[in-house]
Amino acid sequence: MLGGTAIQGGQGPNGGTAINGGQGPNGGTAINGGQGPNGSTSINGGQGPNGGTTISGGQGPNGGTAINGGQDPNGGTATDGGQGLSGGNSGKNGNGPSNGNELIGESSQEPSLINLLFKSTDTSRGIVGQIAGVLKDYKTYILGFADKIAQASAAGYAGFMFNEKGNGKYGVKGKNKLDNKVVNWFYERYKGYKHKGEETAFGSYSRHIGQERLDSFFKSKRIGHVWESVKGSVKESWNIFSKDAYKAKNLLKLNGPVNVLLSSSNNLIDYSKWGRKSDLGYASTDFAADMTVETAIGVGSTAIGSLISSALAGAVAGSTVPVAGTIIGALAGLGTGFIVNYLINGTKTGRKIKTAVRDAVKVTYDGIVSGAKKLGKRIKSGVSSMFKKAGGLFGG
Repeated sequence: MLGGTAIQGGQGPNGGTAINGGQGPNGGTAINGGQGPNGSTSINGGQGPNGGTTISGGQGPNGGTAINGGQDPNGGTATDGGQGLSGGNSGKNGNGPSNGNELIGESSQEPSLINLLFKSTDTSRGIVGQIAGVLKDYKTYILGFADKIAQASAAGYAGFMFNEKGNGKYGVKGKNKLDNKVVNWFYERYKGYKHKGEETAFGSYSRHIGQERLDSFFKSKRIGHVWESVKGSVKESWNIFSKDAYKAKNLLKLNGPVNVLLSSSNNLIDYSKWGRKSDLGYASTDFAADMTVETAIGVGSTAIGSLISSALAGAVAGSTVPVAGTIIGALAGLGTGFIVNYLINGTKTGRKIKTAVRDAVKVTYDGIVSGAKKLGKRIKSGVSSMFKKAGGLFGG
């Protein structure tokens, strides 16, 4: 029609040739290298609508290339190393939404030294993440370090110490109180300790004590008594089931449940509705694996820090100079915490080991979930079969 030749190179309607190299409508060639509508080529290397090429390396709509190394809509490349939405890479080593990693849980970006030292400088999780970071820094540097140094310094200024009298008896030396109210507040708190499960303190008339009470004071201050110090630190920071976990004093120190929430804050944010792993969510084995590994690291770090700080504090303090032991212990605890954090999160080897452990835990959880589903199906099938047989007995 209208001068168009037929199959095998002949022209079609409006001057367009047909199949096998012939032109189609409006001057566009057809299948096997021929052009499609509006001058665009088609399948097997030909171009698609609006000048975009198609499957097997060809371009998709709006100039984006398609599967197997090609780009997704709006310029993002697709599966097998290609990019996902908003310029982020998708599965198999690619980044997901907002440039975050999809499947492996750890960011490929190496944390800076300042981020490792001060959690509040990490802005990658928005304002909520920064608030959590501020609380973490407050717990580490104010409650865990500065407060101990201030108490010990006030006690040192007051001349607080013990002197051995012999026969397991010790004298308590030091001023009863200090003139400055703030300094005295730190001093009074330093003199407080727990004895036989009860809170007590060295008062104005506590001038002679026995070995048992001295040991109670040193255990309370985490000076020496390494095993008791480790157990006490882990219980105080991580045990959410103890009777003391929800007491105001413990919560104000950001211990117990508060510490668990703060330590888990990155995962809680990442797997939330607004997080980088929102597609996985809290019900996923990925979330469970990340929480397990982070908690284990936290507990381990606390135990290592307490072990080293209490051992060094005990070595320095001996049995008579608790102030010096407290200061050395605080410095050792702070330093140990940073070193452990750096080795795990600040080095490539540490991050690889952490990811490998996390993946192994996830595989374990996946197996448990899969086994539970299979068991559930068997139980459901068995119950259904039982009811069918029962129905048969009663003519159902």
